[in-house]
Amino acid sequence: MSDENDERAAALRFETRLVTPEDAAAVTAVLLAALDEQSGEAASVDPGRNAWVRGGGAMRRPFEVGPGRWVRSGN
Repeated sequence: MSDENDERAAALRFETRLVTPEDAAAVTAVLLAALDEQSGEAASVDPGRNAWVRGGGAMRRPFEVGPGRWVRSGN
């Protein structure tokens, strides 16, 4: 375990009284792995684009270009 993981693990505090050392170790491992995964995903996101802009592209169909595609809706 690295020094960073040791510091993060030491910062955890269990509020319940009946935590075995094995349970504490398992919960700590899962929490640290989840934090590492989340920080890895955050680093892979393009920081230059707003989250609303990034997510909106998946819901829109591409624009169709060609004759008759851009007509006025009032006709």
